[in-house]
Amino acid sequence: MNIHEMYKKVREIYEANENKYFYIGIRFENKDREIGEELEWSKHNPDREDERDFPEYGTPEYDELPTLDGTSVWDLSLLSDRFYPGFGETHWITDHEKDRRRYFLADHCYIVAGDKKGVHDDPDHGEILIRDAVVIAKLW
Repeated sequence: MNIHEMYKKVREIYEANENKYFYIGIRFENKDREIGEELEWSKHNPDREDERDFPEYGTPEYDELPTLDGTSVWDLSLLSDRFYPGFGETHWITDHEKDRRRYFLADHCYIVAGDKKGVHDDPDHGEILIRDAVVIAKLW
């Protein structure tokens, strides 16, 4: 499955659930989760130079980070043919047949949802916090 096929599936999941939840997002992480599982609230690392530069989950460095007001996700309400939340502008795709997992560092990809939005003072572009977020789909 290439990245366009992946985001087509993401759009189908989003559209099937957009009337059930106020907030729906995509989340990439290494932790293996089950559908229906409630996610922990995310940690914040505002001093990092690169948004991918984050301490490993469960390490003392990770545990010392401040806790955010919900679970960090890429807002799927921004999904379009030109923008893929969690990836960025689609014009950056150079190999349209490349397997979608080659674009992401995480072992797993989830669609998560909830009805309460958290507050974030300095989110990344397209990032939102969902309080009491649950996994509604697992892509890999």
